[in-house]
Parts: sequence; C-alpha cells; structure tokens
Amino acid sequence: MYDDDEDKQSSGDERAGSRARKRNPGEEAADAGGKARAGKGGAGKARAGTGGAGKARAGKGGAGKARADAGSSSPPPPPPPPPPTPTPRIKPEPDPRLSRSLEYGIAILESFSGERQALGIAEMADIVGISRSTTHRYAITLVALGYLEQDPKRRYRLSTRAAGPGSAAIGAIRRLLPARAVLEELRDETGHTVSMGVLDGARVIYIHRLLGHQLGQYAIDRDLGVGANVPAHCTALGKVLLASLSNAERSELLASIELTRHGPSSITRKKELAAVLDRISARGVVVSDEELVAGSRSIAVLVPRPRSEHSLAIDVTVPSAAYTVNRLVKEIGPRVKRAARLISGE
Repeated sequence: MYDDDEDKQSSGDERAGSRARKRNPGEEAADAGGKARAGKGGAGKARAGTGGAGKARAGKGGAGKARADAGSSSPPPPPPPPPPTPTPRIKPEPDPRLSRSLEYGIAILESFSGERQALGIAEMADIVGISRSTTHRYAITLVALGYLEQDPKRRYRLSTRAAGPGSAAIGAIRRLLPARAVLEELRDETGHTVSMGVLDGARVIYIHRLLGHQLGQYAIDRDLGVGANVPAHCTALGKVLLASLSNAERSELLASIELTRHGPSSITRKKELAAVLDRISARGVVVSDEELVAGSRSIAVLVPRPRSEHSLAIDVTVPSAAYTVNRLVKEIGPRVKRAARLISGE
C-alpha cells in the first residue's frame, strides 16, 4: 500500500516538473526569485517550487486524499490454507498375508476428516492412489453396507454407522480410565480447552474434549470434538505420545510419516522432529507453539500408565495472545501435571 502511494507521488512530481519546464522565461524568472526568497522560509520554497500556492495545495490535497482512501480500506485477509490431505495407512507394496481389497476399503474411509467431510470419487481416488473406476466400486459397496452415504451433489460422506467401531474403542478406553471429572476440574481452573488423546499411527484421536470459552478460544479449537483426529507431529499431545514409543517403534513410524505443514511453526523435517522427541522426558511437559494452528499454543503431559496399556496424554490449549510460552509452562504446566497424576491414581 505504501509503495503504491510513493509511486503515485513520484509520478505527480514528474508531471509538475514537466509543466514547470514548459512555462515562459518570465515565469521561470519569477520562480527563480521565489526560490531565492524561499531559502529563508520553507513555506515559500514549497509555493515557488510548484508554480503557485493554489496548484501546490490542490496537488498535495489530491495526494493526501489518495493516501487517506488507500489507508481507509485495509487489504482483504489472505485466504485460509487448504485443509491437509489425509494420508491413509496403506503400504505401497502389498503384503501377501493381507487382503488388498480390505486395505483399500478402509483407506477410503480414512480419507475423510474434520476438514474434508465430503469427497467426490476423483478426490478419494487421488488420496488412496487407485483408479477412479476402482474407487467408485469400493464407494458404492461402502454405501450398500451403510458406511458411506451420498449427498444431493453426489459427494460421499461417512455415515453414522462408520463411527460405531471407533466410538466403541473410545468408550472402552474411557471406561478403563475414568478421567472426565479431573479434566472438568482442569478446564474450570484454567478456563481453556482440555483434551485427552491416544496415538493412532501418525495421528492423535481425542477421547475426551472439554471446550473452554475464553476470548479467542473458539477460533483455535476448530470445532473438533471426541473422535476427531489431528496430526501427531505438530501437536503437544502428539509429540509427547510419540516420545513415549520405544526407539524401534518411533523409528519405524518416523520412516513412514509425512510431515505436512499445518501452522506457521510446524516441524517439517524428520531429523528435527527426531531431535525434539529425544529431548522429551517421560514426566516433562511438551509445548506446541502455533504448530497446528496460527494463534494457538498448547501444553501436554503423558498420563503415567503400565507399559502394556495404551499411552494417553492430556493437554490444555490456549490462544497465543493470552499466554507466552514461558507463562504457559509456569502457570498451566503444574496444573496439567497434577491432573495427569490424579487420572493415573498416583
């Protein structure tokens, strides 16, 4: 905006100079005298340099108006980034022990996400990596079985039946480890959104999600609830859960994971992520600083559990305008640790 204003002013000065050169010698002599007198006062020089006070005021007034008009309308905000493409967990090389058809069918179901709730045949085919005709055959089969449904635009979406197996698994974990009362207390103490998650491949599934209502909270929570999943590599929940894996499990996962940029500070290099995970201690807090969503910070800690059971973690998500990283660690960190110990029964 300012560059445009400066270009307009320069162009106006050049036109004014051109008009001045076309005037007759008498006017030029008068201007020279005016410039000499203006040496003792800045106002006179301004009047003389433009060939008349009225013209100078008019020219400056026009430029000022242009600047005011330019300043009054702020540029439109940049469009939001496109939602990340889900990465189905399907190996490029078939395993002779497994059913390839079943792999593709499940991969189609995994193509859907909170950001991509409706997909066409071409979109599903591109995500899964199979032909459109094959995708169409799988899709109509899943519709017939009740796991997909079509909207009026002939796009596909998950049906309520598709949520059944996942809901049952989430319910089983929640029954094994009652945590809602502790999480509600943590949400009420902080005023911000509290979540509990479990690692599912390269993503984290929310098994508890208690939304806060502080200023700016809704925009960063993105209307995600229980059962929604988020990428592990750019969330506090995900990083603390990845760090809890054995070295062999972590290496295998990092070899297959795709580090997509989601927020302005997302980690997109595997070596950097591995180094970050190596520094995470089992009882320490982990922070995500605008890695998933711009304007969002979260702090997470692992819930102590027997090694044979699912690793779980809890976090608190806050608007970055409300907390610096240091303040988040100092004020919210101890509360999250205490909640984790209460949930585990320590």
